[in-house]
Amino acid sequence: AVVSTQSTGIVWMIQGIWVYLNMFPSLFVFQAEHLHNDLVMFSYGGWLLFMFGLIFETAADYEKTVFRSHPANKDRFISTGLWSISRHPNYFGEMLLWFGLWVASVPFYTSPLQLLSVFCPTLTFLLILLVSGVPKLEKAAIEKWGKDPEFVKYMAETPCIIPFFGMGKEIVNKSE
Repeated sequence: AVVSTQSTGIVWMIQGIWVYLNMFPSLFVFQAEHLHNDLVMFSYGGWLLFMFGLIFETAADYEKTVFRSHPANKDRFISTGLWSISRHPNYFGEMLLWFGLWVASVPFYTSPLQLLSVFCPTLTFLLILLVSGVPKLEKAAIEKWGKDPEFVKYMAETPCIIPFFGMGKEIVNKSE
């Protein structure tokens, strides 16, 4: 299918705005005139959360790339590695890294209003969970493997996003 230049431009603009919104909390770091010294450890915790999320997302994406590269896995779903503890570990990592960036920025805020920038990672969380990420992928997966007993068991037993945390069936039922 041929995609128009205008459609491509709109998609790129939306993605650019989304990235800007997500990095928005960090902009306060660069304009800060002082640091709340009592919150420095809070910032370090945010950077650790960011790094953990980045590593988690990258590892999940790598696992899926390796899985898909094997011809024997054609038309199969991944349920090994990080994918055994979350149906969408890459999204979990992405959510963590954006919340981590927000947490790391808090000690540099100069106004309580800047705390409202938590809206940025929260928007990402909600978009992934309820709009663009999980619902579409879950629906496609159910259409493709919904009659496979192994897949049905995987969906019932594996948390949707947060590893080891029972958010499974609730999200699946919304996708149907």
